[in-house]
Amino acid sequence: MYDQMTLEASNTATIKLVSSSWANHLTRLLQRLKTIGRLHKTDGTEALVKRLKRDRPETYYHSVRVSRVSRSIGRAFGFDDARLKQLCYAAVLHDVGKILVPEAVLNRPRKPTPTELFILHKHPSFGALLASYFNLPAELRVRTQHHHERWDGRGYPHKLGGSDIPLMARIVQVADTYDAMVSDRPYRKALSHETAAAELRKCEGKQFDPSVIEAFLDTYPYKVSEV
Repeated sequence: MYDQMTLEASNTATIKLVSSSWANHLTRLLQRLKTIGRLHKTDGTEALVKRLKRDRPETYYHSVRVSRVSRSIGRAFGFDDARLKQLCYAAVLHDVGKILVPEAVLNRPRKPTPTELFILHKHPSFGALLASYFNLPAELRVRTQHHHERWDGRGYPHKLGGSDIPLMARIVQVADTYDAMVSDRPYRKALSHETAAAELRKCEGKQFDPSVIEAFLDTYPYKVSEV
C-alpha cells in the first residue's frame, strides 16, 4: 500500500491525497486511534506512549534518548521534579505524529525527496491531533506540536519565533537535533559529540534559542579546538 502512495504538494499549506489507498488507510487509522483514545476519558498519555512504542519502535527509542537529554537541559535551567516530568513527557511524545507517516517515508535509505519532506513536516500537526484524541493536557499538546519551530521564526508548522515558542519545545528541539546527529542514519554515519555540539553552536540564535544551547553545553561540554 505504501509503495502506491503519491502526493501532490502545492505552495499553499494544503496537501492533496492522490492515492485513494493512502487516503483510505489514513482515514481508517485516524478513526481507529480516535476510538482507542475515547477509552481514556482522562489523560491517555501512557497509552499513547505505548502505541508509539508498538507502531514506531525506532521513533520511540529515539524519543526516549531525546527525553534523557532534555531532562539534563531542564536541570540546567533549574526545573523542579514536576516540570522535569512534564518535559520528559513532551520529549517522549514529540514525534508521536510519525505513527501516521508511512514506514516507506520514515525508513528510506537516503535523504528525503521534496514530497517526502512535505509529509514529514506534517508530523507535528498529526501529533497534536493524536494528543487531542487521547485527551492529553492542552499544554502537552502545544509542547509536542512546536518542536520544529525556529528561534528566527522560519520553522514549522506555525512559524513561531523567539519566546513565542514554548520553552519546553525549545529544549526538546535541541535535544532532538543532537540525538539525530549522533545517531546512525541509513544515508550517513553518526557524527561525533564534538561535531554535533559545534553544529548546534553554529545555529545558535537562528534555529535554536541561545539560552538552551548554553544550557546544553553546560550539560554536555566540548572544546571547540577538538572539532
